[in-house]
Amino acid sequence: MNFHAAIPLIATIAYIPLFVILLSNRPWQRRHRLFLLFLIPAMLWSLSGFLLRSGLFMPHILAKIIPSATIWMLIQLHYFISSFYRSERIKIPLAYTFLVVTLVLTGLDYIPQSIEVTAEGTVIVNYGIGMVALGLLFLFTLGVKDVYSLLQRYKTSSDASERNQIMYSLAATGVLTVFLLGSFTPGGGQYPVPHIGNFVTACIFTYAVVAHRLLDIRVIFRQAFINVILYGGSVKPENVDTLMAEKEIDGVLVGGASLQPESFARIVKYSQ
Repeated sequence: MNFHAAIPLIATIAYIPLFVILLSNRPWQRRHRLFLLFLIPAMLWSLSGFLLRSGLFMPHILAKIIPSATIWMLIQLHYFISSFYRSERIKIPLAYTFLVVTLVLTGLDYIPQSIEVTAEGTVIVNYGIGMVALGLLFLFTLGVKDVYSLLQRYKTSSDASERNQIMYSLAATGVLTVFLLGSFTPGGGQYPVPHIGNFVTACIFTYAVVAHRLLDIRVIFRQAFINVILYGGSVKPENVDTLMAEKEIDGVLVGGASLQPESFARIVKYSQ
């Protein structure tokens, strides 16, 4: 496996914990369903990128799947983001017009324009000006609206938890957008630049879900995930304030820090 193929594979794997969290916390609320509909194309996009760059599947078919998966992912991210500033359900999902147009253009062979395999075996796909124009149109219509609405919601919200959720959602959206735009720079199509962004986005969302309640998941599951994955299994001076801020937690497990007087004293005198 070459380096260019490894990055999309890592990005795909990075979303697995989020799938586990969702599947372990049913029944789903509206935001859970919207987030799941984002996870599916996000994983499909990077998985297709892995297969394309590793040469394990027909590149011409994958080169047609990737643009549609990308647009589908952006649409679902839009609807997930909009759940923060729109309480009512969207009756007519007009954003799917972008996906329909992408499917038509790929079906008519306007996307991609060309596929090149280098001497080193690297697959370079030129998606053409049509894909660029479609992406920029999405960015400057729905994307700008989402960012503006989230910022307005952030300013008016008095709930610290919701403000954190919005902040991390904005961070994930910004990272994904920057790396997607990076794929249109010279050489950006040769390297898995957008999939690096997808990996970082998965990490941001995972942290926001388990540490800042981006999704309403079970307390026990969330706390176990925080302790084992994020904090190494026991409380430390660096994380005691975050843990004790949880309403459902009234005690912590002190491990190696109990052998260090200064660390143990800091844990005992946590900020309430």
